[in-house]
Amino acid sequence: MQEELDARTIKGTHEPIIQLHDVCKVYTTGAGDFNALNEITLDIYEGEFLGIIGKSGAGKTTLLNMISGVSEITSGKVLFYTREATNHTVKRVVVPVNSMSEDDLALWRGRNIGIVYQSFELMPQLSLVKNIMLPQDFAGLYQPRISTERAMELLELVELTEHAYKLPAQISGGQKQRIAIARALVNDPPVILADEPTGNLDTVTAETIFQIFERLVAGGKTIVMVTHDRSLKSRFSRRLFISDGEVVSDGGSAVLTEKGYPSSQTGSKNVLQEEAQAPEFAVDVVAGEIISNDGETPRNHSDKPAIILRDVVKTYVNAAGEFPALKGINLQMSYGQFISIVGKSGSGKSTLLNMLTGIDHPTSGEVIIGGKNIYEMSESRRALWRGRNVGIVFQFFQLLPTLSLLENTMLPMDYCGVYQANERPDRAMELLKMVGLEEQAHNLPASVSSGQQQSAAIARALATDPPIILADEPTGNLDSRSADIILDLFKDLARRGKTIMIVTHDPSFTKRTDQTVILSDGEIIDDAIARALPLLNHPQMLAATHQAEKRVYQPGSTIIRQGERVEYFFMVASGAVDILLNNPGCPEISLARLGQGQFFGEVELMHSENSIASARAAPGGPVELALLSKEEFHQLLHGSQPTQDVVEKVARIRLEENLVQNGDCVE
Repeated sequence: MQEELDARTIKGTHEPIIQLHDVCKVYTTGAGDFNALNEITLDIYEGEFLGIIGKSGAGKTTLLNMISGVSEITSGKVLFYTREATNHTVKRVVVPVNSMSEDDLALWRGRNIGIVYQSFELMPQLSLVKNIMLPQDFAGLYQPRISTERAMELLELVELTEHAYKLPAQISGGQKQRIAIARALVNDPPVILADEPTGNLDTVTAETIFQIFERLVAGGKTIVMVTHDRSLKSRFSRRLFISDGEVVSDGGSAVLTEKGYPSSQTGSKNVLQEEAQAPEFAVDVVAGEIISNDGETPRNHSDKPAIILRDVVKTYVNAAGEFPALKGINLQMSYGQFISIVGKSGSGKSTLLNMLTGIDHPTSGEVIIGGKNIYEMSESRRALWRGRNVGIVFQFFQLLPTLSLLENTMLPMDYCGVYQANERPDRAMELLKMVGLEEQAHNLPASVSSGQQQSAAIARALATDPPIILADEPTGNLDSRSADIILDLFKDLARRGKTIMIVTHDPSFTKRTDQTVILSDGEIIDDAIARALPLLNHPQMLAATHQAEKRVYQPGSTIIRQGERVEYFFMVASGAVDILLNNPGCPEISLARLGQGQFFGEVELMHSENSIASARAAPGGPVELALLSKEEFHQLLHGSQPTQDVVEKVARIRLEENLVQNGDCVE
């Protein structure tokens, strides 16, 4: 695997640690071949902070993938240099990264390259200290006491020691990125690769990240960071520019800057010139005792609700005061249901999901899953419960980039202690086969499409056979065809008895699910209002939810008597309502049977105060109605012209039908 070079004098920080020679990367698509990198030749020097700058699509991330061996190069060489001391002589040894086997490459990468991503890529079900220890586990270096001590040292380095046992959802974005840096350092690799690590951060937090990087470089680490932000170029000890996957040379010779690195102002072919343009661990040790699985959610118990939320409130406290993210949520879901949670950004969708996973604590209220109040458990017990009973799928997949799809799928089995070790590969392969990825099982995430990565994330979520799958914007980064495949997969899982909850901002998905819950400003919009008046915007629906009165009528009971004054607009929440015509001397005429989401009373409120027909609760069960007063009804229509147009059209049709039926009765 290694090729020894001739002994030479080590020149300290001026020696390359990585070299790329004529590296090309070509992707094959339906539209033909796409050249992502074209004959890149580049030296990366020991102890430098190298910035690679370019626009989106320039090839920056692809270049990092070539360096780390995460993606296979089409042609060229990637060489990594290390030192070996033998017989009092220091020799340079070169590792041909692109020629290694997958196993050797994974081992080399785990010990020599730390990777930091823009989206953090933390396992949401693992505490911060366990997230940091992950690479040691993968590299076969994990030792409980020593690894924990190492993780705590790194937490001190990034100044987050006091948050060690929190989950990622309980800290800020900037703190998550600092944890990602600590994780990248856990095996003490000589090289750190950072892909847009400040892209999602504010300027103050980004400055903190740069200061950490600068301290690491001062300590001898080599850092390569890619960014699209040209304003950051002064922060690097050397900066290179990339465009359309190509290196541009101005024909000059490289010179050393005051920091001892080749200058980016006068270049050679090495200079890219700027254009003018987790599930928690299955067993946790607390106070010296092993915590066993306590209260596992029953599987496929369709006779009881899968999920119950009672008066759930979540309030965040910040410098500006208190912010209520959820305001008294009441919700019930059954096993085998496919449910969509819909709402605008900031409506509380992801916060609601965090309540269900046990990742974040409600301020008040109860979260009962499988008959068990999950917030009565200790943190350790809840972590174990979550790993075995809830599968989580995220918008950004959260696959670990240095593990194959098969290894990613096996992860939850490992941490939750389910299935024998020798059974896990077969179990993972079955799941990948189910989602259509059997042939890609041994590929790394970077070598498959976004839709395939999301399918792999679903396979991983099913690894412990959890009864509940929670998905947060799982199709947000996919094209429509890939999104359809994912939604079909969820529907199939629901048919198999899984409870599927998908959070989305796309209302079109509601046609594919059994039930839709609409959130607005931390509250659930009444389902009867959402169905009956779908053209209202969410704030209008929420206002109507606050105003509506609920009434229940037993089968056969009269709701409106023909000829009586009507003061309400009625919407059917459940059950059915018969609309009947009762005229003296004529038999009773059934005009219509209205079901869930339909309405009545609009004719009288808009055209005639007295009812033109009777309304009676249909046989078969109680009828629940949502009622708006006449004044509230007209205020609502005044605020929504599309809704007013539709309701007026329905009223006109019904009035004409009533006149026809009355005429037939007189004749």
